[in-house]
Amino acid sequence: TFDDIEESTAIDHDVHHVFLHRFIEFGSTVLFEKHVVAPVRIDEARSNMHEYAVAGFPGCVGSTDCTHIVTERCEFNLKNNHLGPKSSHTTRTFNLTCNHRRRILHTTDGGPGRWNDQTMVRLDNFIMGIRESTILRDNTFELLSRDSDGNIRKIMHSGVYVLVDNGYLDWSCTVPPMTMTNKISKIRWSKWVESMRKDVECTFGILKGRFRMIRILKTRIRLLGVMKVDDVWKTCCALHNWLLDIDGISAVWENGVRVWGSDWTGPLGDLDFEGVRDEIPNAIARLSTNLDPRNYDLSGVGPGEDVTGDETIPLEYSRHVVRSSVSNLTLTEFRSKLIEHFDLSFHSNDIVWPSRRS
Repeated sequence: TFDDIEESTAIDHDVHHVFLHRFIEFGSTVLFEKHVVAPVRIDEARSNMHEYAVAGFPGCVGSTDCTHIVTERCEFNLKNNHLGPKSSHTTRTFNLTCNHRRRILHTTDGGPGRWNDQTMVRLDNFIMGIRESTILRDNTFELLSRDSDGNIRKIMHSGVYVLVDNGYLDWSCTVPPMTMTNKISKIRWSKWVESMRKDVECTFGILKGRFRMIRILKTRIRLLGVMKVDDVWKTCCALHNWLLDIDGISAVWENGVRVWGSDWTGPLGDLDFEGVRDEIPNAIARLSTNLDPRNYDLSGVGPGEDVTGDETIPLEYSRHVVRSSVSNLTLTEFRSKLIEHFDLSFHSNDIVWPSRRS
């Protein structure tokens, strides 16, 4: 509290009170505009897409999710809308997009806690710009595909997309994992999506961990009014990106660990990865087995062809300059193309888990 700060600094608590309000006003405007810059040009977006491309998601620009920040002093006439289903306290909801390096690319203004992901994404100028092809529509990327003869070819696509959970609308630019399937390629792809999109969850944890000492994001905000909550959130986002630049971990991650390494051999157990844990990340090791808790066969006759049977793709493939826009496809169509590309890349040993450590 301001009384505690007064005892530590020998400066009157009224001075700290005035300074805090002026600082969050400065942080939510000047600092926010300087350090939280949404990529609207291709050259700005490519550095954010590097880690997703090497991980099997070319064209992906980031991960998106919503978080709730508790505010203790919400205005009385706004309390009903700010009492959401996830908390018994009044909360403010923010939709945030970040890259795999945990750098915040864009965040919305706060909304009432009652609003869910599907409502907040409609108010997100960055996501709506991607969906309506007003930004980054000239970005191109290639996806591997099989033709009717079984030949591998590269198909050109334009636009970008983001990874989300299943709480969002069925848009082709917001790609969630699959929830109900028994095909190993779809299960493997969904696991990889769930692992990759955790970067936005990690960003929320880092934000609330960085600023928990002043009881801002970790517990609840005690400033009067919901607009002050928005100012605090934007200030914290700006400081977070600034600290990433200062720490030198905001640059592109060039190195990674390959799925199929030459340092380990032998079959992996069902869910036991003893002996390879030090060399292969656990998330990658789980992808390398065809056995999955959702696919246990209790009949004794074994799984079907849609569950087992890894294929080895030829090294040669042809490039077809067929340009297809992400915004013109449905989520089902585009997701099936991503799954096929990931499956072919996985079996050709082209999938890398992006890491800033070599």
